[in-house]
Amino acid sequence: MADWRDLEASAPNMAAQGRALLARHQVAYLATVRRDGGPRVHHVCPAIVDGMIYVSIGSDSPKLRDLRRDARYMLHFMCGEEDAEFSIRGTAAALVDPGEQQAVRAAADAQGIRYTEHEVPFRLGIDRADSTTWENFGTAQIRPRRRRWLAAAIP
Repeated sequence: MADWRDLEASAPNMAAQGRALLARHQVAYLATVRRDGGPRVHHVCPAIVDGMIYVSIGSDSPKLRDLRRDARYMLHFMCGEEDAEFSIRGTAAALVDPGEQQAVRAAADAQGIRYTEHEVPFRLGIDRADSTTWENFGTAQIRPRRRRWLAAAIP
C-alpha cells in the first residue's frame, strides 16, 4: 500500500493540488462501506504528517465501525478554484501504538487540526488518486482534464 510520500514522489502536481485543497479547506469527505454494503459519507479533517495522510474518528462514530469491519475508504477533498477536484482511495489502518497516536495528534494540532485522545487516528494507505481540472471554465467549451495515479504503477 502506498502513502502520501509515494504520491508526491511519482505525481507531484497531483499531490500539490491535494495539499492546496487541504490547506484551503481543512475538510474532506470520507466515504466508508456500511454493513449492508451501501456507502456512508462524513466530513473529516485530514492531516498530512511525515509523508502519510491521517484522519481521526470519534469513538462512537458509525464510520469508525465501518472502517473496523471493512477498511476500504474514499476521501474526496473539497473543491478548489474553478471546481478543481481531488480524491484518494485505498485502505485505512487504525494506529495502535500510543506513541505514534500522540505524535500524529501533536502534528495535526500544529496544522490547526484538533485530534483528541477520545478519537481513533487512522493512517490512510493509497491505492489510487484522481484529480480533475477544467479547461475553458465558465464557457460553453468547458472540458474536464482528468488525471489518475495508481499505486500499482510504482516501480
